[in-house]
Amino acid sequence: MDYDPPSRRSIGIIGAGALGTLFAVALSRAGFDVRVLVRDAKQAREIESRGGVALLDDPKPTARPPATADPRALAHVDAVLVAVKTYATESALLPLKDVLKPDVPIVSLQNGIVARDQIARVLGVGHPIALAPTTEAATSASPGLTRHTGSGETWIGWAAHSTGDDGALAALVAGLRRGGLASEIVSPVEPLVWGKLVINAAINPVTALAGVSNGALLENRTLQHRAMQLAREAAAVALAEGVRLPFGSAGAEVKRVVRMTAQNRSSMLQDLERGMPTEIEALNGEIVRRARTLGIAVPENARVLDEVRARRKA
Repeated sequence: MDYDPPSRRSIGIIGAGALGTLFAVALSRAGFDVRVLVRDAKQAREIESRGGVALLDDPKPTARPPATADPRALAHVDAVLVAVKTYATESALLPLKDVLKPDVPIVSLQNGIVARDQIARVLGVGHPIALAPTTEAATSASPGLTRHTGSGETWIGWAAHSTGDDGALAALVAGLRRGGLASEIVSPVEPLVWGKLVINAAINPVTALAGVSNGALLENRTLQHRAMQLAREAAAVALAEGVRLPFGSAGAEVKRVVRMTAQNRSSMLQDLERGMPTEIEALNGEIVRRARTLGIAVPENARVLDEVRARRKA
């Protein structure tokens, strides 16, 4: 099947999980031609049988972008949002290597600090890559069906040593705002990406291993102490890498985020409960690897990495 160039601004979204679906619906509301690329034809048929990707309890349910398993659907898009788990980045992008326009911006919504390198390995170091750390919270009920559980903000900026069409990023930010998601362009974006990593590396594994929502870290001193230690170790690695984090105290920031997201269940907790792979390697695993290179001790991150690996195997 051939796909004609869209007549309005278009966006390709890779992945129909929680964030992929949330951003697809928001941009569809804003008038974008949204094309959601999913893993296989079976998943695409399942989503299409419900009328497209959708939000539960959506006040404007008319925005239901279609899903497809055909990479050629993204051949003419103006930008691509990557919303798959970090361990699936390269396999998700490979089918698009010879399909995408060479100058189309690739925007990563993913956790961790490895996305830029993963994308560059597939599409080339010269491909325009942007990072989009977000504090939007969503829970996936099934592929293409998501509940928006907490409003946040999304920051978008070119990754280090990368640049591209600033107008495409500006249009994306404007579209997200029109669709109801707060967003802004920032430069540099890396401090915010690292800041999110520090918080995720503290909250996600602790809540996942304990089987609790985020708010339990305020009530259980043992869990809280562990999360604080994980955050401090991760912040020390960021500092050694020359990153100026967007907050002063890592421990205080963890408490602030936990208060704001007390009812949320971390993505790692949801993954463990569903028997799915987790992003522990891209979070605490990456901290441990970088700490080893820098000669910094991060014993709590090393322990939690081993524990999540063991839980996943069990």
